[in-house]
Amino acid sequence: MLMDGRKIDHPDFEGSTQSWRLGAVIFTLRSLGWPVETIEILSPTPDCPDRVIALYHLPGKYVAEALAINGRPRAPANGGAHAASK
Repeated sequence: MLMDGRKIDHPDFEGSTQSWRLGAVIFTLRSLGWPVETIEILSPTPDCPDRVIALYHLPGKYVAEALAINGRPRAPANGGAHAASK
């Protein structure tokens, strides 16, 4: 998901992986030196009007480097087909 250039949140991750362990994945990636960025956005609910959630993103230059190491072409800058469905 991050390698597609997308910004992901917990619902996106859960929908793709059937796991709510995104925080653990991000922690592991950061522990391994990956510069995963966090973007906090307001996501109010009736019970929690001040609710803030995190979107996680891997900057494009790191995606390109990782894909090059694996011998794959760089992902499209716009996130490819996944971005169009959002």
